[in-house]
Amino acid sequence: MKSLALIFSFLFASLGSGLLAQNPSDGLHFWKVLSKVKYKSKIDIESGTVIYTPVFNKSIKKLDGKEIVLKGYVIPADLSGGRMTLSAFPYSSCFFCGGAGPESVIEIDAKTPIIYRIDKPITLKGKLKLNSEDPLRLMYILTEADYYEGS
Repeated sequence: MKSLALIFSFLFASLGSGLLAQNPSDGLHFWKVLSKVKYKSKIDIESGTVIYTPVFNKSIKKLDGKEIVLKGYVIPADLSGGRMTLSAFPYSSCFFCGGAGPESVIEIDAKTPIIYRIDKPITLKGKLKLNSEDPLRLMYILTEADYYEGS
C-alpha cells in the first residue's frame, strides 16, 4: 500500500511538472509551447516604423539553452549561404507565405548540412536560443541542430 501511494505521488508530481503531459520526442510538443509568445510594439526612432519584439513567457524561457526536438518542414532562406528555417507548417502555408505567425518558424544553425525535401517533414534536435535583440534573425534559433533519430 505504501508503494502504491509512492507511485501515485510520483505520477502527480510528474503531471504537475509537465513531464507526462505530452511526449516531447514527438517533435510537435515544443511548437505548442513556442506558439504562446506575446509581442510588444515600439517605434524605431531611425526609421519611424513600428517594431514588434517578442516577450517570452516562463514556459518558453525555461527552454532557453535546452535541447529540444521539433518536427517540421525545411524552408530555404538563403540558398547561397545555406541558411534555412524549420516551419511547423508546409511551405504553402508557412509564415513566409502569409499563412502563419513568426512563432511557427525557427532558424536552423546546423552541425552538418541538413538534406531535406520541402514537401516532406523532418525531425531535428538542437539547443533552443531565444532572440529578442537582433531584428535580422528569427526570434527562435535552433543551434547545434542535427537529425533526431529517437522513437
